[in-house]
Amino acid sequence: MQGKDAIINKIIADAERNEKATLSDAEVRVDEIVSGLAEQSKEYIYRSKAEQDKLKEEIVARSATVAALDAKKLLLDAKNTLIVKTFETALKKARNLQKKSYEKLIFGMLELAEDGDVLIISEREKDIITAAKLKEFSEKKKIKVTLAKEFGTFDGGIILSNHGVSKNITLDTEISLLRDEMEEEIARKLFSEVK
Repeated sequence: MQGKDAIINKIIADAERNEKATLSDAEVRVDEIVSGLAEQSKEYIYRSKAEQDKLKEEIVARSATVAALDAKKLLLDAKNTLIVKTFETALKKARNLQKKSYEKLIFGMLELAEDGDVLIISEREKDIITAAKLKEFSEKKKIKVTLAKEFGTFDGGIILSNHGVSKNITLDTEISLLRDEMEEEIARKLFSEVK
């Protein structure tokens, strides 16, 4: 039995050696795997951080672009509002000229009259263009201009009508035409300092 015990002891000793070697190899392999995973984790963290930083930069850049566009839009709206108010103020001032200046303006408009025109005035001009003054004007220009029986629904200025064709020389129309003609130049002068 001694031979048998020796064989069993040898098998057990070999198995223990194999076990130790296998465990040692397994530990080395586990260390390699853990080390590799740790390295991959570091790379992932660095890559993830870099991607997050890049994403943050893109978000900040987009936000800055949107903010700049919004600011430009607000500035443009403010400039447009200022231009609108400028022309509204001009219209208000034209309507509120002193009587002598306003009369000169209206008769300046009347210079566009042609023979046979019917003059339509607003209620604002009823004391400025009377039948007597219109007659005097017509004789001076050697044309016939008659005063319409009813007032126009506009506020300031005149309309000259002849055979279905009208010349609208109301303050609203004149200021609107002036705006179309001068808006760009006025904007340039008003905002030449502002960028």
